Amino acid sequence: MKLFLSKKEDLTETEIEIRYREENEEFNEILSLVRSVGERLIGIRDNGDEQVLSSSGILYFEAVERYVFAYGMSDVFKVRNTLYDLEERFKSSSFVRISKSLLVNICAVRRIVPENGRRLKLILNNGEALIVSRGYVSDLKAAIGMKGEKR
Repeated sequence: MKLFLSKKEDLTETEIEIRYREENEEFNEILSLVRSVGERLIGIRDNGDEQVLSSSGILYFEAVERYVFAYGMSDVFKVRNTLYDLEERFKSSSFVRISKSLLVNICAVRRIVPENGRRLKLILNNGEALIVSRGYVSDLKAAIGMKGEKR
């Protein structure tokens, strides 16, 4: 794959052109990542204020009781979606389910540390640690291109 970048001062918005010979896995991954950059959702602060969130700024989603929260580098927002809805919405982007209650942005993972019992610990860019449940390890490995098959 070759990458060409060119800065043009006269553009009113960013343009991306993808040239490909055939639609394959690499093409589909690139396309889904480009499309996910513009994904937005509404987050609610503790004081009730609403804010538009970009999916690229979200480190992970967590379901706690009947609510789902979006975690950024330093902020936490309540969102009006279920974890399943978010998983479906972002399944072709960089989010992957790592437990019954967690959906992580794999672009926010700094380190992966093996844990006892075939689990993994993810260290995120903000220093937080999340545990990958055994049942989701193969999904994570497939999403990031490690060996191991998707279940």
